[in-house]
Amino acid sequence: MTVQPLARQSGGSLPLLTLDQSLDLDNEAANKLYAQHLNKYMLQLFDILGLKDLDIKGAQGAEIWLNDGRTLLDFSGGLGVLGLGHNHPRIIEAERKCHERKIIDCIKIAPHKLQGALAYNLAQFLPDPLKVSFLAVSGAEANEAAMKLAERVQTPKGKRKFLCMQGAFHGKTHGALSLTTATDVQSGFLLGVPKENVIYATYADIDSMRAAINAERDAKGGNTIIAAMIETVRGTSCEIPPPGYLTEFIRLCRENDILAIFDEVKIGMGRSGRFCAFQHEGNVVPDIVTMAKTLGGGKREVAAMVTSQALFDKAYGNRNDCNLHSSSFSGLGESCAAAIETLNILQDEKLIERAATMGRYLSQGLQGLKAKYPNQILDVRGRGMFQAMRMNFNQELASKVLDIKTNPLFITYQSVLIGALTRELFDRHNVLVHFQPGARDTLHFMPPYIVTEQQLDTLIGSLDQVLARGITDATVRFVVKNIKRVFS
Repeated sequence: MTVQPLARQSGGSLPLLTLDQSLDLDNEAANKLYAQHLNKYMLQLFDILGLKDLDIKGAQGAEIWLNDGRTLLDFSGGLGVLGLGHNHPRIIEAERKCHERKIIDCIKIAPHKLQGALAYNLAQFLPDPLKVSFLAVSGAEANEAAMKLAERVQTPKGKRKFLCMQGAFHGKTHGALSLTTATDVQSGFLLGVPKENVIYATYADIDSMRAAINAERDAKGGNTIIAAMIETVRGTSCEIPPPGYLTEFIRLCRENDILAIFDEVKIGMGRSGRFCAFQHEGNVVPDIVTMAKTLGGGKREVAAMVTSQALFDKAYGNRNDCNLHSSSFSGLGESCAAAIETLNILQDEKLIERAATMGRYLSQGLQGLKAKYPNQILDVRGRGMFQAMRMNFNQELASKVLDIKTNPLFITYQSVLIGALTRELFDRHNVLVHFQPGARDTLHFMPPYIVTEQQLDTLIGSLDQVLARGITDATVRFVVKNIKRVFS
């Protein structure tokens, strides 16, 4: 279906697209609406990567079906959302059950039984004393809840600062944005936590953290730090801290009366091969943990901040303060139902264990490529269903193909090279992968936990063919496809 410009009807009302019309939009018409009413600049970026005309018919598991007959393997995984894959049948059935029973989604003046059930289920996967949840709709919102709870506990003691890691990503809402430095997303914004209230340490470097704490000592030997927040696996660069680091992280926090917040939004919910990545390291337990993405089963927006009853009581432990932090859409009935079913699927189908097994298989394949192409692959990193290859890009090569100084289309030569690699996998091999702006030399793979060995073999084989042809070939093809944009 094509869309004609909307004209006012008699009486001043505008004709609206029906749901059926919306579902039947052809790709050109849909992109026109996206450009006019959403974000035409994002559409341009999709176009550069060859993804603007991704005319999707449907999706299931790790596959996306296009109207032109192509089947894609989705190793981008919704950047962590699709732990169960697209349209898991049990999630669809859970939604159907809610519809049939006409469950109430929104009740703000009474408790909702599904909220309590979801919080109980989360507690079963987490170590004591992490038993009390605040439900949210995104990872950023869960991190905001964690920061606010920590402030309520610690600011009466005169503490005023957050410690975070350089190059961290915790979200783009005002508070979480204050602790996000993985990319330049702070420019032009009034931060929720002023810059003078944020201090930094180097990721996975315990001596750097110790030095940052010591620099904040007050005259009485205490410190000004409210909480220290860390991604247990770094989302932008896919880095894993060394063994024992999180143990030392917690020890430093406890010795210095600093609350420890573990951000498990991207890596949690089983993606690492344990429910939370911090559970790979013995008896480490944070004061607060946040999670989202996979929790919604790939169909619903749901997140959680989980803490102890003792900390919750210190922050909000009376009838006057219990609602100081809330959210209009937290814990909607069907979202909770999807999350409850997600947790049951993880347990019943042993998908956390499968993520570990398939992760080892994927790692072996990527390590094999590294051994075969040592001059092109610097490092293979990650764990479970979140792994990456850091590439050794020859920027001199890209500079011979185009001069980025003459055109603002590409920010860096790394942008050209990683974009070329990504588009080559899509154009020639029907494989979707992704990269992050904060690590433009690193190719990410986030398959669903239900991925098969055959599908992983397809990924490895496709990467092998691209690398065998060489980055030069991919770069030339990439630039030619974007020639009008590059030299316009």
